[in-house]
Order: sequence, then structure tokens, then C-alpha cells
Amino acid sequence: MRISPEQREAIREVVREVFGPGARVRLFGSRVRDEARGGDIDLHVELPQAPPPGERLALESRAWLALQRRLGERRIDLVTHAPGEPDRPIDEIARATGIEL
Repeated sequence: MRISPEQREAIREVVREVFGPGARVRLFGSRVRDEARGGDIDLHVELPQAPPPGERLALESRAWLALQRRLGERRIDLVTHAPGEPDRPIDEIARATGIEL
């Protein structure tokens, strides 16, 4: 896994602050492969509950901005999934290949 322990903890803290203590976050994509180089930070967040209508984008934006502040300006992709929503291909990929932080 190509993020530092400090980055890992910062990601976990931001996700819990924004989405709640029951949120689970996975790192997936090229950053989970030690032999890969470069790449953005791909994060998949399993929400503890569906956000109220119209608030999801605001929460995702708040999390993304907090991650930028904590990790420095980096390319970060943040994908969320709430209970009861159908799985998208990206959800299946993140669960199959990702590492829970």
C-alpha cells in the first residue's frame, strides 16, 4: 500500500468526521499495488446510512476539501455508497481489490 501511516490515519479521521463513526473507507486502485508508480488516491466510502436528499454532494465535497487540507494538494477520487443502493461496477471493484483503512 503506497500511503504513509500518517496519511492513512488522516483519511480515516476525515471520513469519520464527515460521514460518521460507522463509515468504512477503502483504498483501491494503483495505490494498493506496491510495484505501481504514481497514481491518484482512490477512496471508496461505505456510508453507515443514506444521507438526506440533496446533502450527499455537500458531504462528499466537504470530505474532499478536508482531505486536500490534511494530505496536501493531491489527486483524490472519492466514491460513496449507501445501504440499500444498488452496487455499481466501481463499488464491486473497490470491495474486491481495495484495502480497508
